Order: sequence, then structure tokens, then C-alpha cells
Amino acid sequence: MNWLTIFKSTLILFAIVNPIGSIPIFLQLTSNMAPKVRYRAFRTGVLVSAAILFAFIVLGESILTHFFQITLFDLMAAGGLLLLIIAIDHLIFGSLVRGVMREGQQDPHPVGAVPIACPILAGPGAMMTVLVTFSEHGFLVALISITVVLGITWLILRFIDVLYSFLGKTICTVLSKVFALFIAAIGIRLLMQGLSQYFQ
Repeated sequence: MNWLTIFKSTLILFAIVNPIGSIPIFLQLTSNMAPKVRYRAFRTGVLVSAAILFAFIVLGESILTHFFQITLFDLMAAGGLLLLIIAIDHLIFGSLVRGVMREGQQDPHPVGAVPIACPILAGPGAMMTVLVTFSEHGFLVALISITVVLGITWLILRFIDVLYSFLGKTICTVLSKVFALFIAAIGIRLLMQGLSQYFQ
């Protein structure tokens, strides 16, 4: 087992899921909930995210290959472009985040499923990342990456009030922007890898 590969894959997925940078969003989405209700929403979000990402690495490539005739390199190019757009939006505009926050509900399970699980935690970027990890490094590496990242995410959400008080809004915002810059770089790399196959 290549632990360096697992570490790199986990780090990339953590940057894309970005639970630390999303702390202000989580708090605002659940601002009218009691602490116990908020934790139920967060638990639902993590469980639904895990189900989405696990299902995607098991079924995603088969669906894309057999039904849509999409190759891994097509997915790399499209996914890289998508990650780049998401990162630029987060760095400059923030319209995607504002749209998610406007659509928030107050029932913990629907809020946990949508928008906390999808599209915030297990969005298109995370789905594409785990699928590429699975294709390049195998099921075990993808499984460990998802488990570690969502485990850390659960801990962050479990102690979200303490973390937010300690870090503050400014540091959370800065970390979110730094992660967005990493996501943009990952997006460009995937885009160039996908496009390189068309010029060989």
C-alpha cells in the first residue's frame, strides 16, 4: 500500500470538500436550530455525503462509460474545467454559495441532505475527484480518502462552535480562499491532462 499516494489523494479531496472554509456557511444554514437539531443535520450531511461518494466510485465509471460513452480523459477535462469555474467563483464572486444559502430550510434532515451533503460536501468536484482517484489508484485508496476526509469533517462539524470561536470568521474565510486556490490549480492540472490526449 502506497501511503504517499493515499496522503496526496486525501489532501486533494479535503481541499475540494473544504469543511473548514465552509464553517460560516454551515453555521448560517443552521442558525435557527437548537444544538441537538443542528448536530442531527450535520450527521445527516456526513452520512449522505459518504453514501453519494461511495456510490459514485462504485457505479460512476460504469454509468459514464456504458450509457454516455465518456472516457476518463473526457471526465478529467470536464471535471478540471468545472473545478476551475468553482474555484474562480469562490475566489471572486461567491454566487454559488449565496444561492445555496438562500435555498436553506430548517428541518435538520432535508438541510443535512441538501445543501450540506450535496452540493456543499459531496458536490460535483468531490464526485469527480473520487472517481479519478478510483480510476488512477484503485478502490482502496479512494475508500480510505473518503473515510478520512469525512471523518475529519464530522469532527469539525461536531465541534463547529468551538472551532469557529477559536478561528474566527476572518481565518475561516482566508482558509477557504487558500483552498479555492488549490482547487483552481488541481482543476488546471486535470484539464491539461484530459486535453493532452486529444493532441497526441
